[in-house]
Amino acid sequence: MNTNEALKQFENNDFLNQIYQFSYKRCSTGTEAEDLCSEIILSVLSAIQKQTNILEFHAFVWTIAHRVYADYCAKRSKNSICISLENTNQTLMSRKNEIDDLVNSLEESRKLQKIFMEISYLSKAYRDVMILYYLDELSIKEITQKLNISETTVKQRLFYARNSIRKEVNKMNERNLSLKPIRLDFIGTGNPLGNDPRIKAERMLSQNLVYLCKDKAKSAKDLSDELCIPMPYIEEELEIQCHGENGSYGLLKKLDNGKYISNILVVDYKEFDESNNIYERHLPEFCDQLKKNISKHKEELLSFPYLSKQDDTRFILWTLISGTIWYYNQRIIEQIDQKYFSEIIPSKRDFTSIAIAFPSDKNPEMAFYGCDGINATAVGGYERIYLSNVYGERITKHFECGHNISQDANILMTLKALNGINILDLSDAEKEVAAKAIEAGYLQKKGDMIEPKIIILKEDDQNCFNGFSEKFCEGLEPIINQIAAELSQYMRTHIPPHLLGEYQYYPMLIAGVRILSDAIEACIQADLLTIPNQTGAAEGILMTVK
Repeated sequence: MNTNEALKQFENNDFLNQIYQFSYKRCSTGTEAEDLCSEIILSVLSAIQKQTNILEFHAFVWTIAHRVYADYCAKRSKNSICISLENTNQTLMSRKNEIDDLVNSLEESRKLQKIFMEISYLSKAYRDVMILYYLDELSIKEITQKLNISETTVKQRLFYARNSIRKEVNKMNERNLSLKPIRLDFIGTGNPLGNDPRIKAERMLSQNLVYLCKDKAKSAKDLSDELCIPMPYIEEELEIQCHGENGSYGLLKKLDNGKYISNILVVDYKEFDESNNIYERHLPEFCDQLKKNISKHKEELLSFPYLSKQDDTRFILWTLISGTIWYYNQRIIEQIDQKYFSEIIPSKRDFTSIAIAFPSDKNPEMAFYGCDGINATAVGGYERIYLSNVYGERITKHFECGHNISQDANILMTLKALNGINILDLSDAEKEVAAKAIEAGYLQKKGDMIEPKIIILKEDDQNCFNGFSEKFCEGLEPIINQIAAELSQYMRTHIPPHLLGEYQYYPMLIAGVRILSDAIEACIQADLLTIPNQTGAAEGILMTVK
């Protein structure tokens, strides 16, 4: 059997896996197992060159495997070799001359290279199972779902890895493993369009590494020592976090000195809470001025050319409150930009992410409200329609991304009832749809008539309507200036120097997160907003048509 014929035997992944299992069972780490597995293969190839005929190839291989392992143990004991990812690569490189002596053709060289790649893949497969089981504490069933492999495969890999990883776990326990149950909640500025680094940081180990690098650059060894986790796992995870989803934006970045530091703002919940309190302290003043502005523009607001009847400023404000707070916060950011951070060059990312960290056994109050919108063409006899709604604690989200307006019976019935419709003119099936639309908050019943309850405008009037948000912020300059001054001082002491360019996102995604929710509650207390009678209410829904 020549070298090429022997290599064909190793192309059987099951056979290669058996050799790797043999190695892994007898080694402390995956990279050490890679090294031993490679030694066995090279020794087999070398022995084949000296044989004229091999009758039992498998018996021949396992005899050599045990002999190589015995020699390997002797060398390890004598030299106290400590294997790492780096010196494993160096070891493989040092074998180049030995490999060149063994192979006789380019084709043989390529096959051998493929085998070594398969060994590296096997090592990662075993490491993945171990990390998920021992570090992330997932069950075997959860691992099968996460890695999309069978329970038998998970158990097999754990069986061969158990003795090895147990040694490492014991070392960790002796050194007080400091892997903390930190949970990172991520907030982004918008749709990252296939470049979202957050999806690569779902595991506890991932989030711990990002968290530990939030203020200070650290080497892989620093992180390994701090978490008491073997270097191979740390190095592999650092590479993943630097790469992100597609290599152009990761949660970590590697510096020229080889250390790693956070590429996004990461704040503890305490900081998140304190920064939001700066806004909240001024809410009474905000509400007082908002009340004056609504009274000032009340006639204009009620006489606006709505397509649905509106006579309550408290209901109308629901569709304007999100824009009003957004405009208010933008004014604060402009003050911060012009007066307090004018010497800092802001980063210009199409998308950025910020993480809020807190213990995984805690559920702090985030109190988040959002406002989503969707549009469609050629629906219900209209060239184009647009729908948006404010959602949060008091009101559920009505429109998910990709919501098909043309097949939403509630919306179609609302369009049909735009000018009012008599219940007697509806079929039984239409009456059922109308009842559901009333329940969802789109329609209301007045006598025998059904009409829209939500605010509906002509498309051409939307910008003018949104302009009320700016009018509602009149006279807020003293409050805006005060918040900008307080928040700027806080930001200077809490934003890490290497992320000062992200300062504009701090009031947008950290300090201003709760302001919409708090403003809504304050406005309800001040009788500036109606109280929704159900979570699927009409409040906050806006429709425009063309």
